[in-house]
Amino acid sequence: MNSHDTASGILGHKCRLGLIALVGSLIWLTPLLLTAQSATPVTLDGNIHPDSDDTLAFTPDGNTVFFDRSEGPHKTIMVSHRLHGHWAKAEVASFSGQWFDQDPLVAPDGSYLLFNSDRPVRPGSKPLTQNYFVGGTAPGSNIWRVNRIGASWGKPVWLGPTINTDAFIDFASLAADGTLYFMRWNSTEKAMHIWRSAFRDGRYLAAELVTVGDPTVSVHDPAVAPDQSFMVLDYGKVKGGLGRLCIAFRDGNHWGKPIDLGDTLNKDLPWGAHLAPDGQTVYVTGQSGISQISFDSKFMAQLRQSDVGQKAE
Repeated sequence: MNSHDTASGILGHKCRLGLIALVGSLIWLTPLLLTAQSATPVTLDGNIHPDSDDTLAFTPDGNTVFFDRSEGPHKTIMVSHRLHGHWAKAEVASFSGQWFDQDPLVAPDGSYLLFNSDRPVRPGSKPLTQNYFVGGTAPGSNIWRVNRIGASWGKPVWLGPTINTDAFIDFASLAADGTLYFMRWNSTEKAMHIWRSAFRDGRYLAAELVTVGDPTVSVHDPAVAPDQSFMVLDYGKVKGGLGRLCIAFRDGNHWGKPIDLGDTLNKDLPWGAHLAPDGQTVYVTGQSGISQISFDSKFMAQLRQSDVGQKAE
């Protein structure tokens, strides 16, 4: 879970047919076209603690995985390696352990990793805090980058003021061309929004708002395809969770309306979607732990047909 989970009052714990109404907005679902996909629990040979672990992020070869672990009010990024077909005991990542670190994300080419942290932006300054959500002051969040150096990892570097414009910038997702998607809280609307920043000539350009569905509705935890053709995300808000797990397809420079993925995939109140290196497996965290969902070619074809159907309405 991410620090933005405080919006649902669950900080510190991982803790239809037809049209579905959510927070005054409509999410489109074409039930006759959708097969009943299910989520499969992920344990990584017993490394995953279902009551504390979140957001799996694999290296491109699939042999190293990062995730965050909650221990009381603290969060730490963990790492495990697959050796001889088995996952070794997870340990604290070399760049984590002191601050409130979460939501690791490995770049598509494996050359660097992004994560959120409340760590001070400048030496000698104080950790980031924010009071946007229910429950008072809580850890803030900015995005940091750590480069891979051979078989190890370098020192974290603040991603800079173009991206980190607030004390709460959260949950990165990366496209193959380096385009960064992330979340930012709108205190006026009291809603979370997704933003996008293109990467050109070694720097991020000014971020632009990504509108998915009703622009006044909160959206969370985007998992964007490498070619930016679709994203899996949480949309709206539900009791005890962040929202309904949905998929949205890109049409030129715009995003289509979110397609609800159904009650079976939403029964565990999933959040924190990450796309696996294979491009068709999505990892999510829910009330009972981490699970994986197969977005195979058949399922994606049905979802795309639903997208076409809603455009015709």
